[in-house]
Amino acid sequence: MSRKNHFYFLIFLLFFFTGTMAQTSTLVSIGNDGKLTYKADAKGNVVPDFSGVGYMNGEVAIPDVPVVLEVKPVDGDNKANVQNAIDQLAAMPLQPNGFRGAILFKSGTYNIATSITVSASGIVLRGQGDQTVFRANGTSQYDLIKIMGASGKSNLTATQKQITDAYVPLGSKKATVQSDHLFQPGDWVHVRREPNDAWISMLGMNLLHLDPSGEATDWTASGYKISFERQVKAVDGNAITFDAPFVDIIDAKYAKGFVLKFTSARIKNCAVENMKMVSTFKADDDEAHGWIAVNINKAEHCWVRNVNCFYFGNTAVNVGSDAAFVTVDNCSMIDPMSITTGGRKYSFNVDGNRNLVQNCVSRGGRHDFVNGSRTPGPNVFYNCVATLSTSESGPHHRWSTGILYDNVHTNYSIAAKNREYSGSGHGWAGSQIMMWNCKAGRVIVEDPQGDHVNWAIGCIAPNVGDEGQDPVGIVESKGTFIVAIPSLFQAQLNERLKYQQGTTSLQDVHLADNRSLQVVPAILSQSANVKYSLSAASNPMLTIYSIDGKKVREIKPGFQQAGNHGITIHREELPTGVYIIRLVSAQNQDSTKFIVRD
Repeated sequence: MSRKNHFYFLIFLLFFFTGTMAQTSTLVSIGNDGKLTYKADAKGNVVPDFSGVGYMNGEVAIPDVPVVLEVKPVDGDNKANVQNAIDQLAAMPLQPNGFRGAILFKSGTYNIATSITVSASGIVLRGQGDQTVFRANGTSQYDLIKIMGASGKSNLTATQKQITDAYVPLGSKKATVQSDHLFQPGDWVHVRREPNDAWISMLGMNLLHLDPSGEATDWTASGYKISFERQVKAVDGNAITFDAPFVDIIDAKYAKGFVLKFTSARIKNCAVENMKMVSTFKADDDEAHGWIAVNINKAEHCWVRNVNCFYFGNTAVNVGSDAAFVTVDNCSMIDPMSITTGGRKYSFNVDGNRNLVQNCVSRGGRHDFVNGSRTPGPNVFYNCVATLSTSESGPHHRWSTGILYDNVHTNYSIAAKNREYSGSGHGWAGSQIMMWNCKAGRVIVEDPQGDHVNWAIGCIAPNVGDEGQDPVGIVESKGTFIVAIPSLFQAQLNERLKYQQGTTSLQDVHLADNRSLQVVPAILSQSANVKYSLSAASNPMLTIYSIDGKKVREIKPGFQQAGNHGITIHREELPTGVYIIRLVSAQNQDSTKFIVRD
């Protein structure tokens, strides 16, 4: 592929405060007008905009939904206690804002032996921080909380029109379809890519049957029809503009593309926030206990935030294949308990469309930040950390596309590679996978055949490259973070909101998220502002803990009036690592995570 032979001119910037040379990317840079500039290859392929993810597409801050019910723990099993409150709220009408309200679970321990289910829109489950404990004490594998509607998406097949362009490049938001279509701005559509046998052969996925163990099977073209959720933004004759880019290439030689409307019956505006979840277990390899803390499917525009999960066998938050626009923020998966083998300890797993996992921490997991089979992007993992991990983060198997790993740190590896015979024939785990300013024990980036591509930009690891089996992907600024664009996700989101919608800057949008405590930036390489708000005059205390729970520092600002306040913390005050900062005052309690990096 000629693109791989291009000479990338690296611009070196001297930063006296670090004494190191910091590089920029030739593929994404900041132009003289302050906007992001993307370098296209000979066919027009560019790094895509990954920012169209998460709750309400990142365009609306997660709201602080008013409490309408309060629940206290009872002795014994709390399944009925909790489920009855959810069902009571589900019977209430949806308000004009799309919510029924929040249930406040007061501090205490709620023993729950079987699954809790949220199956109606507009329901928020809220605790009082770590003082509210949902304890999975059952003795079988089960999901503690399921946010799951009865129905998902339905394709309107009569609206289907084929894409007529011979080639739609990566990163493009436009395509031409057959005439006499009925698409209008505002329509939600599936952009479906249907590959042929030539594509399977080009990737070598017709040779998996050669597995010496005899367990792997070849890919078939019919099994790789992948649909990407998009909204129509503009229609100009037969030219359609979508709200998010193509993250896989439509090349008439290897694949056909189609556009068709769909309707969604998924529930929406549901959430779990501000609580601790614990699974009881009999031994480190016990598999008959809580398996997934929060499982979301057949749902959209939902969130899980400020939830700390302990000892579940598999996953803290699982986003299923029929879930979209979900944000998982400031959550942790600590010490999962199960056998350390396949299908277990997937700390944060995303299989759906256009989801965001940010500010999350895993300890003792295997595939900590992971996508499953044929996951359609964009999806983003931003500002996440895995410690004591025993396996790779990254797309796990069978052609997930359009995933951004941005400022993800792990002691193990981040990988986008050909897994060949693994499992029953995992093959190419993913393509169009971007690793941006990541730090890992190893970064494995291999390029699939043809025009497909994976990138590692500004990544730090003892080894950044391939495993020697397939060609290395595109690597820039090896061993040095991109300081001009510290976060590709934040830069792309900021630009989309600011220039396309005329809204405030990204920082202003994030600070509107109804939190009483934030650390900006959340990845601290020099200094950061700790911003907090008090709803009443008091003597607040800010306490910093290491990820293993040890108190590191106490900050007592003294008596302060109600309103917004802030302090500054500096890099030299804390060793490299992951920290939790907690605010306690007369009326406010909140906590959040931040990272101190080299």
